Amino acid sequence: MGNLSQKIFAVAHYVANKVQRPAVILLYHRVTTLEQDPQELAVTPANFRAHLAHLAADYNVLDADQFLYHVKNKKAFPERSVFITFDDGYADNYHEALPLLQQEQVPALFYITTSKINTSFELWWDDLERILLTSDQLPLALTVNIDGKKWEYNTGTLTAIRETYYALQQVLRFCKPAVIESVMQQLYDWSGKSATGRPSHRLMTWEEVRAMGSADYAAIGCHTHRHPAVGMLSYEEQYTEIGMSKEILEGVLGTPQVHFSYPFGGRKFLGTKRYYNADSIKACKALGLQLVTANYHGQVHSWSNPYALPRILVRDWPLEVFQAHMRQFFKY
Repeated sequence: MGNLSQKIFAVAHYVANKVQRPAVILLYHRVTTLEQDPQELAVTPANFRAHLAHLAADYNVLDADQFLYHVKNKKAFPERSVFITFDDGYADNYHEALPLLQQEQVPALFYITTSKINTSFELWWDDLERILLTSDQLPLALTVNIDGKKWEYNTGTLTAIRETYYALQQVLRFCKPAVIESVMQQLYDWSGKSATGRPSHRLMTWEEVRAMGSADYAAIGCHTHRHPAVGMLSYEEQYTEIGMSKEILEGVLGTPQVHFSYPFGGRKFLGTKRYYNADSIKACKALGLQLVTANYHGQVHSWSNPYALPRILVRDWPLEVFQAHMRQFFKY
């Protein structure tokens, strides 16, 4: 985002916040310490604990039911309202994030991608990292068929391997699940690695999901079955992909699922609505989902679209950086 766009964005939100006090939805993915984190998804437990203590002391952290009530009824939010969410369903959400939430008595909602729950397999971007960035030796070149098109990559140096990782990551996020699965199988064959993932990158088991769902300070939501950018799919494919995660979670938890977040969730990419689109919203409504979050910068007001709410992506920020961001979000 250029400087002019940033200024326009800041002014627009400042004016909106003057009209009505905002709420902010925070987006986390992982709470753990990793040797490498090329997607910058992990927040260390120490930093997360500091975030929570600051939020508990200075903000009004709403739980999933409270936030849904204000959104559904288009009610103005309490002063300095914050809603904490997690995407994907990593095991560290249960083992490292939840105990800290309970200690600080701060609630959060966990959106679950269901296809690799209770398995030893990693989500595809983690698998890509495992294959390309954790290997001692790889072939000097990679040729891979992606949806009928041949792609060639240099893997002869560490720099080239890292460039290949980021290039493939960008291409695959806009592929359908079957294409991603085909590419990953080609990469297993090429690298000589199996599909079995690392314990450090596994998702939760179903027992952990059930325990999370019944725990104080935690709620569960849907995040599709296989984590595609749903805007790349037809309406029928989106309905099936979103609906499958909802049906599976309802069967496991025995409670209706009304919360959903779009995978990746950016509003636009290269001028096209490929992360989610009008069909995505239509499918969510048809499935009875009531509060849907995306992943673009912004605050929430009573007039915000409940099927495409903005969230603030939180990185591994030290407390002083986190505090500065929070002050900026609530400037009015």
